[in-house]
Amino acid sequence: MIVSLIGTWMQSVSQPWLVLLLGGSPLDLGLVVALQFLPSMVLAPFGGVLADRVDKRRVLYVTQAAAMVQALILFGLTVTDVVQIWHVMVLAFGLGIVNAVDMPVRQSFAPDLVPRQDLMNAIALNAASFNLGRVIGPAIAGVTLAIFGPAFNFGVNAVSYLAVLLALARLDPAGITRPAPPAVPISVRASLVEGLRFAVHTPGVLWPLVLLGGVSTFAMNFQTLLPLFAVDTLDLEADGYGALFAAMGVGTLIGSLSLAFVADRRPVLVMILGGGLGFVGLEALLGLSRTPLAAFPVIVVLGLCSMLMVNSINVMVQHRVPDALRGRVMALYVTVFAGSTPIGGLLAGGISQAWGAPAALLIGAGLASLVLALVAWQLVVRGKAWADPTASPMRAGT
Repeated sequence: MIVSLIGTWMQSVSQPWLVLLLGGSPLDLGLVVALQFLPSMVLAPFGGVLADRVDKRRVLYVTQAAAMVQALILFGLTVTDVVQIWHVMVLAFGLGIVNAVDMPVRQSFAPDLVPRQDLMNAIALNAASFNLGRVIGPAIAGVTLAIFGPAFNFGVNAVSYLAVLLALARLDPAGITRPAPPAVPISVRASLVEGLRFAVHTPGVLWPLVLLGGVSTFAMNFQTLLPLFAVDTLDLEADGYGALFAAMGVGTLIGSLSLAFVADRRPVLVMILGGGLGFVGLEALLGLSRTPLAAFPVIVVLGLCSMLMVNSINVMVQHRVPDALRGRVMALYVTVFAGSTPIGGLLAGGISQAWGAPAALLIGAGLASLVLALVAWQLVVRGKAWADPTASPMRAGT
């Protein structure tokens, strides 16, 4: 996964830069990001139903191969110099359809590979691999963007998917836990309703998801804002832009590893709310920064706080969901996390076009802080009993 994620982050950094090179506006940037994550708003719940019914490893074979084809097409269009902004938008939407199935399956696959008592550390390790790629990928991409251009990075991403396909082939099927199928098969609609009902009636699942959705919509729009902030506010070139993404990756990597070490000594709810508070405060501080010297330390700690919050939400939700519902409930996690990005990307792009990227960062931090205050009131003031993430999953209606 680390090898593949380095390629994924190289493409993620290069795609918005390509849009700017093609003369795209801030709104175009927001639209590309929105199209890439829009399918998750509709299709991710069905991906969750699929995850609870079929062999997850086989699904991942298909989705990872499809993502590799998307990267190859983007590479071909760019290296032949025929690429246009609408090509990028169509391919971003295609990748979004693939991810809408892939992400719920991957989120629910990790618990199938480890004993339940190791779940928190498995989530932390999974997140650490993601964020190690987030450190290395943008750092390499910033240099290769300046030397070779974006096509090179798209090609590297396409090749990197071979590492995932090889890893899936080497997994021992006998070591994968598969939940027992329901005694009486139910329809897709009934399956969706069952997962949604559990989430709505379990406060320790509902309110963390509300926090994740609110913060993701208003404040986690870095694919749209960082290239604009780097170029227009900090006066950076491609290598500086890549370094900015890498600096955030350093913080997220530290945050991911920290979860494994502090989880036994700190209530997960404390890490959720503390990480959220630090995140919105530091995003506001980033919006006030006007020099690279001021921005880089802020963005490192910003990345750390974001991962403490996001991964702790993942742990809280995973601990409360029964195995039979895991795919569907984690599909809601993906829907909230990734599905909020289209709205947030367009919002951030529109505000940036009107008032600039710093204003978008400040407004986003302010709106996210309101969501954080609501969730803190619900979980702390109204529900102290919900704070233990190792409690047995609550029954619907309790």
